[in-house]
Amino acid sequence: MVRIARMIGFFLSAVGVELASGVGLAALIVAAILGWKRAGLHWLLAPAVAGAILSQVLFAGVSTGGKVINAMSNGVFPLIVYVFICLVGYGLGALARRLRRAGGAT
Repeated sequence: MVRIARMIGFFLSAVGVELASGVGLAALIVAAILGWKRAGLHWLLAPAVAGAILSQVLFAGVSTGGKVINAMSNGVFPLIVYVFICLVGYGLGALARRLRRAGGAT
């Protein structure tokens, strides 16, 4: 149980690092726009892969004592992080569209 909680905390700290770097924030905004425009989920692949590649370029060669930075130099982990960021952004965009329609109907 403790190990699972630590893994979730580690993953969320990686998401926070990516959002703070600006690349994750850009991917989140692009995914939110796609969610707002009702684009298919397959369109999320582009910002997720682009963000993971850019993150790989930014964090390549950086070695510190931090586990998050060292994990971001792996190839697959940033892709998982960016898929999560894009899914959250898509959900937020779709939710904003739905709330705007519900607010406009009354």
